Amino acid sequence: MAQTEKKGGLLRKSSASKKPLKEKVVLMYDEIFTTEDPSKCNPRFWEELFLMKVNLEYLEGKLEALDGEELMKIKDNINCLFQHCIQALGEEHPIRVVNALQTLCALIRGVHQKNKSTSGFDIINMLVGFDKAELCMKNLMESLDSLLCAEGSESLKSLCLKLLLCLVTVTDNISQNTILEYVMINSIFEAILQILSSPLSRREHGYDAVVLLALLVNYRKYESVNPYIVKLSIVDDEATLNGMGLVIAQALSEYNRQYKDKEEEHQTGFFSALTNMVGSMFIADADEKISVQTNEAILLALYEAVHLNRNFITVLAQSHPEMGLLTAPTSPVPTTPVTPLGTTPPSSDVISSAELPLDADVQTSNLLITFLKYSSIVMQDTKALINLLKFLMSNETVLLAKHNIFTLALMVVNLFNMFITYGDTFLPTPSSYDELYYEIIRMHQNFDNLYSMVLRLSTNAGQWKEPASKVTHALVNIRAIINHFNPKIESYAAVNHISQLSEDQVLEVVRSNYDTLTLKLQDGLDQYERYSEQHKEAAFFKELVRSISINVRKNLAFNTLSQELLLKEFSTIS
Repeated sequence: MAQTEKKGGLLRKSSASKKPLKEKVVLMYDEIFTTEDPSKCNPRFWEELFLMKVNLEYLEGKLEALDGEELMKIKDNINCLFQHCIQALGEEHPIRVVNALQTLCALIRGVHQKNKSTSGFDIINMLVGFDKAELCMKNLMESLDSLLCAEGSESLKSLCLKLLLCLVTVTDNISQNTILEYVMINSIFEAILQILSSPLSRREHGYDAVVLLALLVNYRKYESVNPYIVKLSIVDDEATLNGMGLVIAQALSEYNRQYKDKEEEHQTGFFSALTNMVGSMFIADADEKISVQTNEAILLALYEAVHLNRNFITVLAQSHPEMGLLTAPTSPVPTTPVTPLGTTPPSSDVISSAELPLDADVQTSNLLITFLKYSSIVMQDTKALINLLKFLMSNETVLLAKHNIFTLALMVVNLFNMFITYGDTFLPTPSSYDELYYEIIRMHQNFDNLYSMVLRLSTNAGQWKEPASKVTHALVNIRAIINHFNPKIESYAAVNHISQLSEDQVLEVVRSNYDTLTLKLQDGLDQYERYSEQHKEAAFFKELVRSISINVRKNLAFNTLSQELLLKEFSTIS
């Protein structure tokens, strides 16, 4: 007997004499892609369509195969399909709802692919029609809100969030996605908060909910009043804020765990993490470290929470059991793969202090510590300070033609000054302080070159006189350290007849000669310019959000919308 294969929406007999047979759903899609109303010959067409298993690949491919003119010819049928999808979201039959959600994803992505060069209003017209857009989008958002807030299927909630992420990220620049105007008008903010405040929903959907919120907050944030910004800024519910913090902490902890699995750390804890970060910043040629992919979406979410909500600051220090050390109480196993978009999914459940009581024998952590550990790992490839100074000096002519490089140089030098002046109050051991001095001495040629450059420009009458003078003044303690210890090191080498001292020998000289070192108290190291995102950082965040949008859309692949496990959850299908 001939075997049957399935490929690209075709049922193909192994016998070469038979033509391939199309799935019924594919035949129905083909009817939609004609200029005739498919329900004329079959009044039950739309009812039957949403009982058919969606073929996402075929539907999107069909849309992508059409040119703009061909797509316009079937606009009425596309509008009709979109509207019937929205109607199906209100059905009691869960299979219809699942199929409608997936069909909407395919429609939104497929139509957008054909309208990349046109305005968002064209996309709205193609999907739903200008005359019905406001009502249809209102109904869509209300249906999604109801599904997210209901006590029903977690799989449906997962699909709703993926549809919303699909909707938000359909353009690289989300501020050009005018479909989001309807998401602003018909807010789902409260539904997102409900997910974050519920332990079960948070474990299943917390990551996608946090990423979605971070993206919505960045829609036209500098151009108009964004209701998601306003609402996030006034959230004061402790359970909700802690829930958001736990989702972020879990995502960062997962990266920390992945790194720890790759490289056995010699030291553990907060101070060692800070020391690793500081050491890496100051060491110019450290050994190559294991790189860990940054999680831009979760970092943006953390930033927006801290920046917009003054109540979130308490979440940073909220103690909870160390992620990964304990197992959360048994909960129902999700029926679909819950794959956070744009990153590797966390491997363990998100837990809260309310769900797992603190124990005196259990190591605790908080979001701030987790973030600092994460930062120490990410920054190990940034060796962000002496090499940066070398870059500024080697490209002085080119850079000075366009930029005031002394502002950046002053920030770098003052970071060294902060550790020189106050490092003994927060570095974990005296040896950390010794190692800082060792690096300054070892790399003294770079500081000497920087001093020569700023001295030259500060003694001229050019436009860089004042900013260069500030760097000259800021280098006073670094130069004092170099000028004090270098002769001592040379003397030690001469007395002991050593041509090249080891690191331990240099550190011995440093420790033996602190008492004769004279440093000046640097003023203003604890002062800073008030942060302003809109004026100074807008371009950075625009590119960051663009990168996240592309990454989320790329990871919203067919397999994350796979239906097999979804269908197993609903035993009512015949």
